[in-house]
Amino acid sequence: MTPRTHTMMQFTQLPEPRWLILAGIVTVGLLALSYGYARGRTQPWVRALCGLLRLTALVGLVLCLMDPQWIEKIIHPRRTRLAVLMDTSRSMATTDVPGGRLTAARAWIARHVLPAKPDSVDVLALRFSDVMTLETNGVAGPAEGPSSGLSRALDSLLTLPPEDPLTSVLLVSDGIETEGLDPETAARRLRRHGLRVHTLLSGTTNEVRDVRITGLEVRRAVAEKAPSRVSVDLRSPGFAGKTVTVQVRKDGQILAAKPLELNGDAQHVDLEFTPRMRGFQVYEVSVSTSPGEWLASNNQRPFGLEVVDPTLRVIYMEGTPQNNQSPQPEWKYLKDALQSDPGIQVTTLFRQFGNNGQSLNTVDSDPETGERIYPVDHPTQGFPKNLAGLLNYDVVIHSDIRRDSFSPLQMTNMARLVEEFGGGFLMIGGNSAFGRGGYHQTLLDRIIPVAMEGAFDSSKEDFLPKVPRAAWAHPIVAIGADTEETRKIWTEKFPTLHGINRMERAKPGAQVLAYADNAPQGIEGDVLLAVQEVGRGRTMAFTSDTTRSWGADFETLWGEPRNPKWLVSEDNCDSRYYRRFWVNAIRWLAAGRSSRTNPPVLLDLSTAYVNPGATASASIRVRDQAQREVTDAEVTLFAGTGSSSNAVAVARYDPNQRAYVAPITLQKPGTFVISAVAQRDGEALGVDRQLLVAESVDPELADLQARPAVMEGVAQSGNGMALRVEETNPRGLEALWGELPQPWIEFLRKPLWDHPIYLAILLGLLVLEWSLRRWKGLA
Repeated sequence: MTPRTHTMMQFTQLPEPRWLILAGIVTVGLLALSYGYARGRTQPWVRALCGLLRLTALVGLVLCLMDPQWIEKIIHPRRTRLAVLMDTSRSMATTDVPGGRLTAARAWIARHVLPAKPDSVDVLALRFSDVMTLETNGVAGPAEGPSSGLSRALDSLLTLPPEDPLTSVLLVSDGIETEGLDPETAARRLRRHGLRVHTLLSGTTNEVRDVRITGLEVRRAVAEKAPSRVSVDLRSPGFAGKTVTVQVRKDGQILAAKPLELNGDAQHVDLEFTPRMRGFQVYEVSVSTSPGEWLASNNQRPFGLEVVDPTLRVIYMEGTPQNNQSPQPEWKYLKDALQSDPGIQVTTLFRQFGNNGQSLNTVDSDPETGERIYPVDHPTQGFPKNLAGLLNYDVVIHSDIRRDSFSPLQMTNMARLVEEFGGGFLMIGGNSAFGRGGYHQTLLDRIIPVAMEGAFDSSKEDFLPKVPRAAWAHPIVAIGADTEETRKIWTEKFPTLHGINRMERAKPGAQVLAYADNAPQGIEGDVLLAVQEVGRGRTMAFTSDTTRSWGADFETLWGEPRNPKWLVSEDNCDSRYYRRFWVNAIRWLAAGRSSRTNPPVLLDLSTAYVNPGATASASIRVRDQAQREVTDAEVTLFAGTGSSSNAVAVARYDPNQRAYVAPITLQKPGTFVISAVAQRDGEALGVDRQLLVAESVDPELADLQARPAVMEGVAQSGNGMALRVEETNPRGLEALWGELPQPWIEFLRKPLWDHPIYLAILLGLLVLEWSLRRWKGLA
């Protein structure tokens, strides 16, 4: 910048004006007297001319005595710099503002900052992404950087060469920081060095036009050949009204597909498909791509499922002795009804002794299959003695079994099966059940869904069920093709029951599915059928019986006649409704167990997606057959694709987390099945699997919404302004350069009186006056 110059003349020995005026008056007066009384005859103009010449010479002499000097004042402005840090990462190429974020920011600076900039302020143009570079040609460069290092760019200003001082900093970005550092801390460091940090936000918080899957929800394990559901969450900003297809695929084969009209916002869609192979299977959910999407790679997401044996295992204990009039064992009616479903396997036990201690008339083998049936208290084949044995079953059916048939530990295990392990428990009425059986004084009382209030609750009476309005849609009750058929099955076709354990109410939280119609009009009868969710499992109470005592008609006459020409009888009834009812009940009770994985080992991953080379954390819990925590197992983690797998980590037990933990690092991209294999002393304890996807996710493009809060935080930490490119008339831009430093002023002085020409003029005036006076004869 060219210095400014001002020139002037100055007297260094300048007296006060009053003395100059007084001296001038005296001098003029003396000259007038001198030439007025001078001798000789001359004309008046000669005298005046001589006086003027002498006065001029005296004035010149006085001026020289006052030391006149020629002064040149040179103003040198001090230079300062405004550092403009321009973010050139890939996110700045987003076109959510006219021209794109980078172009819009450069245009805003050219339109508002540069015209208002003082001449003494230079712009130091810098661009940054993963590194910061100087822009020598005045062009910010394209938005192609791999990351946004806001914090590192600010810190780099402290290492610049000490040339012209910086007055302040203008950070231009969309606020996306992808290096995990805190730019506010860097702004505070600059402020401590005397630099204010201002920000210019370019970009909007609107989502870019894209269709992407944001989440999946699916059970960890499902039954083979059973309908399974995957819930898909997606977003579609900018595509409202567009129809896409959501699919579930495996190995390129489409297993389920559903069209979906997008609403431009968050949506949820459920797809049902049927797994056909056991073991850990990998599937993929995909959404068809649409023209104009920002990214197509986020339209797919894989997920893993453990496809397990779907067979439900039921342990059924029957306490009613054999009736001589019954054509088959009492326990066979319910056993055959349940096993009419191929997915249910029943282990049957019977009560060997009655309440009086005498042996009961029982049948200990299936007359059709020859299968051996054992007593409840058999030492090896009876009801499981420990929890590990009981966990081999999904549902326990307790039908009229004496309380003393079970040890306290066995009762505790039945409760734990329900509460902790998601199993089911069903108690069926009789003289050894509910309060009559003394179970209101046992641990089982806490899981049975009806209130057992006494030991004399059994009653032999005839009644029919009455289903409340809210229960018609329950899966146990809904055994017809539609609601109307279900109503007819329960009201017109249900046979008479002949006894009940009287329960006036269900427990809080339980749902009554049927009452007995054994009360006056307008009053609900005793609870016949009630269900409840307890802990992770479910329980059910059927307060009548299924056998010849109270349920003789129930187990033989609830169905359609095999020959429509004859009346319904035991020999002419298909018992279809009886079978459907009990199958529905068992499947409802076993819901918490039908999706079980290998229970001894449970693997959890900290994330389902990881960048190649990055680390995910694995947590593994191991239990033995009795479900006791194992702390001395050897746990190895394997990562596999296809049929091959390699060991990637050995987990160590962490007592603080009460789990085995290990880091997992996958160096190559791909979809990996992570297997946690546990063993102890060479004995395999179990294995669990989870899916881990290693893919390169560009952090710049993962979420393109601008971050105004980040930019405002940086400006506040740097004691600066937070500006936006949307502002068309910004105010207070002078704060960008703050107080400018005072200029440096230089004075050049040149004396004027010591020039020979000036002395020559004075001498000439005096000689001329003397010569004129002599010539005219003045003395």
